[in-house]
Amino acid sequence: MLEGGPLMLAFLVLLGLVISVYVISKNVKANKLAISQLKQVKEDSPKAAEAKTDTISEPKSEEEIAAFIALHLYLSQSRHDRESYVLTIERIQRRYSPWSSKIYSMNNFQ
Repeated sequence: MLEGGPLMLAFLVLLGLVISVYVISKNVKANKLAISQLKQVKEDSPKAAEAKTDTISEPKSEEEIAAFIALHLYLSQSRHDRESYVLTIERIQRRYSPWSSKIYSMNNFQ
């Protein structure tokens, strides 16, 4: 019979796993590098600088300020639930079984 067959199969499977993990990690590193380079190119473009200044601009009128405050208050209130802070604890009766009575008697010894 083949004595080393299963051992050789296990070795080949583990070798394949190691190689696949190595290849995948290299691809992930290359993708991260490419994404960071794309982000850097986008940040350096004039449109990105223009977009940054648009988002930081000050409100132009009192109506805009009032709308921002109302929106903020509405969104902050919807995040929190109103609770009554009432905690009710009800004691339930234990159902009888021969095993539970043994457990209860063991609890009395402790």
